[in-house]
Amino acid sequence: MRKTVYTLYWEALSGAIAPQTMLEEIGVAYHKVTVDMERSEHRSPAYLAINPTGQVPALGLPSGVVIGESAAMVNVLGEQHPESALVPAVDDPDRPVFLRWLIFMAASVYMTFVRSNHPERFTIDQSATEPVRLAALRDIDGYFGLLNGAVSGELYFLPRGFTALDIYLTMLTVWHPDIKNLFRKFPKIGGLCRAVEKRASYSRVIAEHRPEYGVRIPSGGVSITAVSALLAYPPVAGQSAL
Repeated sequence: MRKTVYTLYWEALSGAIAPQTMLEEIGVAYHKVTVDMERSEHRSPAYLAINPTGQVPALGLPSGVVIGESAAMVNVLGEQHPESALVPAVDDPDRPVFLRWLIFMAASVYMTFVRSNHPERFTIDQSATEPVRLAALRDIDGYFGLLNGAVSGELYFLPRGFTALDIYLTMLTVWHPDIKNLFRKFPKIGGLCRAVEKRASYSRVIAEHRPEYGVRIPSGGVSITAVSALLAYPPVAGQSAL
């Protein structure tokens, strides 16, 4: 048995999909620790001692350092395992474009999904949450349109081939309320995601996050809740995590 090197603090259908797929692609040993956000475990003193932001996922590195932010995890994993070729090296000509779109996916698209599922956190007027939600859904499709136009490879995001960008973008589409229509509207994204879905690493990961695919979650595993609950960032005082 291989020594466990990384620790992934996760919840099903959360932003853990991308770093977990990275771990599977790299082939490094890791173990998962479930953080049940439905039971507010992400706000427990034990978890906050590990990750003070209370965000899920988090990744424990071999050094003992724990980092948050899914894009940071993806980038760090690629840099620590350059043989995987999933993240361009610092001196690689593709590095600036790679970082530009990875950060865009995390800062703009990911966070707009949070806004669509938790509109109450983005207005002080609780009677105005529906316009906030609808605006977020509009923005999400606009962002996917930008990403579709930015896909420059024949099959994957970059001409060089499969990278962490493809993993991250495929994760984002999982949260879309109408993925079939999304793929029809943006065929480059649809083709890219279908290619990623055929990879053994992603198939293993998504089967754990989507047990309706027929893979049984091990005992002590996740408690499946709505996607809206799983895209939760720590709320302000007085607000529920759900």
